[in-house]
Amino acid sequence: KQWYQRRVAITAGILTVKQVAKPISKGLKNGAKNSSILKNYVILPVAQGVHWVDVKVKTRLMGAANAKVYKLNEKLAVEYGAEFISEFFLYAFGSAILLYEYNRSANKEERKERQIKKNTERIEEELMKLRNDSLESVFIIEEQGAEIRSLQRQVGNLHTQIEALKEQTPDPS
Repeated sequence: KQWYQRRVAITAGILTVKQVAKPISKGLKNGAKNSSILKNYVILPVAQGVHWVDVKVKTRLMGAANAKVYKLNEKLAVEYGAEFISEFFLYAFGSAILLYEYNRSANKEERKERQIKKNTERIEEELMKLRNDSLESVFIIEEQGAEIRSLQRQVGNLHTQIEALKEQTPDPS
């Protein structure tokens, strides 16, 4: 049940992240298209690099080892680069939240483990104290038993002495 609840929470979190990150991502995409510095130094190089890797991987998978990779035209490269940066932002944002949640969960588990360990140590200390108290009680009971037996002997001796004194004294009647 707990696993199911976590999965639902994670799914809801991912959807929330996507909904929150989409406008930010669109803003980045539009800003990237409109800024010449961002376009020339970030978007175009990223787009051409991703396109080069994409073509190389696909051609190698199809068996062609030395295929020539042609550059994308500027309009297509800007669109492709802006889309890649937008998707990368979504991925990075989602990953950051996932890592945060993982660390939060790990810290929560660690705190829980420390509390369990602390409680276990406290219980063990109390158990040890009870054992010591129990042994001390046993010794006290044995001492009291010995004292009772000693007192019983003394009472027996006193009865014997009283009987002896009764026999020595004459009967007044």
